Amino acid sequence: MARVLITGGNGLIGSHLAERLIARGDEVALLDVIFNSNTRGIKCEKINADVRDAKAVEKAAEGKDVIIHFAAVSRVAWGQERPVECVETNSIGTANVLEAARKANAFVFIGSSREVYGEPEKNPVSETARKEPVSIYGITKLSGEKLLMAYRKYFKLRGAIFRFSNVYGSTRDLEERVIPIFIRKALKNETLKLNGGAQILDFTHLDDTLDGILRAYDKRAAIDGEDVHFVTGRGASVAELAKLTVKAARSSSHIITGPVKSFDVQKFVGDNSKAKKLLGWTPKISLEEGLKRTVELYRKAM
Repeated sequence: MARVLITGGNGLIGSHLAERLIARGDEVALLDVIFNSNTRGIKCEKINADVRDAKAVEKAAEGKDVIIHFAAVSRVAWGQERPVECVETNSIGTANVLEAARKANAFVFIGSSREVYGEPEKNPVSETARKEPVSIYGITKLSGEKLLMAYRKYFKLRGAIFRFSNVYGSTRDLEERVIPIFIRKALKNETLKLNGGAQILDFTHLDDTLDGILRAYDKRAAIDGEDVHFVTGRGASVAELAKLTVKAARSSSHIITGPVKSFDVQKFVGDNSKAKKLLGWTPKISLEEGLKRTVELYRKAM
C-alpha cells in the first residue's frame, strides 16, 4: 500500500484515478481548490487548497510516497485569457509541488500535454521531438517539465512526465472542452460550431489513459526520469469528430464552421511506441467506440 497525493484531484483524470487507487488498497488524499459532484462519492482525505500556496502543498505532501500532479489552469484558451494566473498555477505551482516532493522524499509524476510541442515539424510526434509551444498554456507546461528535470539533476528527486492528448470519456469533464460541448449540443439537436474544423488531433479515451498511468505507477522505479506519451497514434479532424459525435448521438444537429483560433495547434498525432516499450501499454478504445460510450454517459446524466 502506498500513500498518494493527487493534486487537481477533483478533475477528470484525478478523480477517476483516485477511485482506482483506492480500490487497489492505496491511501489517497486529494488536493484541489474546489470539490464538487466529481468527488462527492469518493471516500478519502480532501484538502481544499491551491498549489500556488507553497505551505499548504508542503503540508499535504508530508508522509506521502507518491505525488501525482495534475492541478493546472487546464485549458489553452484560459491561459490566453488569464496568462498571469496560468503562469502562477502551472509553473510556480509545479515548483511548489516539486519542492514539497523533495522534502517528503516522494516520487512525483507530473501531467503534461501535447501542447509543449506547438506545431510539430512532423507527425506522429515522439517524445524526442522539438518542443516549441505556441500558447501560454504550452509554455507553462514545458516549464513544469524542465523544473522536474532540474530537480532530478540537482536534488535527486525521483519523477516522470505524462503527456496527454485530448482525454475524454466522462461526464466529469470540463463543460467548456470540445467533446462535452459537441455531445451536449448533439443530444439536444443543436448546431455544432467549429473553430476551423480542419485541425487534426489525437483523442484518447479516459480508460486507456488511466491504464497507462497505473502501469507507470506500478513501474515507477523503472521509468524514473522518463517522459511518456499516452496517445492513440490516430489523428482525426475536428470536423470528423463533430460528424462522429452527431452519428453516435443519433442527432439531427447541423455542423457549421467559424474562424480558427490563433493559438490552436493545427495538427498533432502522437507516437505511443515508448509507452508500449516501457510499460506494455497500447490504447484499446477507438474514437468511434469511445464517443458512443461517452454519449451514453451524457444521455443518462441529462
